[in-house]
Amino acid sequence: MKVSRDHDAGEPLAEFLRARRNRIRPEQHRLAAGAQRQVPGLRRDEVAFLAGISTDYYVRLEQGRERRPSRAVVEGLCKALLLDAVAARHLRELSVTGNSAAEGSSAAKGGVRAGMETGRLEAVHRLLGSMTVPALLVNRWLDIVGGNTLGGLLHEGLEPRDNYARLVFLAPGARTFFTEWPEVARCMVAALRAQAGSETGSVRLGQLLDELTAYSDVFRSAWGEHHLYEKAMDHKRFRHPRAGSLALDQHVLELPGSEGHRIWAFHPADDATSNALLRL
Repeated sequence: MKVSRDHDAGEPLAEFLRARRNRIRPEQHRLAAGAQRQVPGLRRDEVAFLAGISTDYYVRLEQGRERRPSRAVVEGLCKALLLDAVAARHLRELSVTGNSAAEGSSAAKGGVRAGMETGRLEAVHRLLGSMTVPALLVNRWLDIVGGNTLGGLLHEGLEPRDNYARLVFLAPGARTFFTEWPEVARCMVAALRAQAGSETGSVRLGQLLDELTAYSDVFRSAWGEHHLYEKAMDHKRFRHPRAGSLALDQHVLELPGSEGHRIWAFHPADDATSNALLRL
């Protein structure tokens, strides 16, 4: 089947600005909505006014003809587009890197990026093995590059399990396994975009997006909304084929200097889940 490449058309900075502008209503800045408005969100000239820049310069940003705005311009755009801390950091990353894509050589064999050297990776695997709760090691593309025994059993019955986004959107039975699947799906897309950061044009991400947008209408629609989500702790409910209902607190442990690798640890939220994990 032919795969659409709409997800990476244009410049990452330009795409982000267009998507976020469309989400801001004039009333949020105490601007008159007006009966003759042709767009639901802010107009380009309104964003430019609120950011303290010329309309022509902002148009060039949205068209991808200008990719490296100054710090002052970026801060003005953050205020004009009412960006939260996560979205503001994302805009700053896009502005610093312009349209540079990550080279394919930046990824090491097995989906582990060059920032996670072999010695450290081995140490992290030993750490995972010592943990008494389900734990996974994921990279910035949400590839599952490691885990302990319970981590491997936690999503039993779901395939593929090499990438968490593929697991959520493409695995048969995922919508039953994740009892709050719509929320999980929404957060997964936003987390992938946030973790990808300025490398939204990379080869590795492009391959993943090709597959997800081709086979999941939900993913394709959500990716175009440019939501961002950085997870520190979350609550998950699973319907496991053998262990039954599981209630888990998911903790995200960042590994500094590892090029985006994180440990996801799933701690039982109640006694029933603790007992169910023991049975596994």
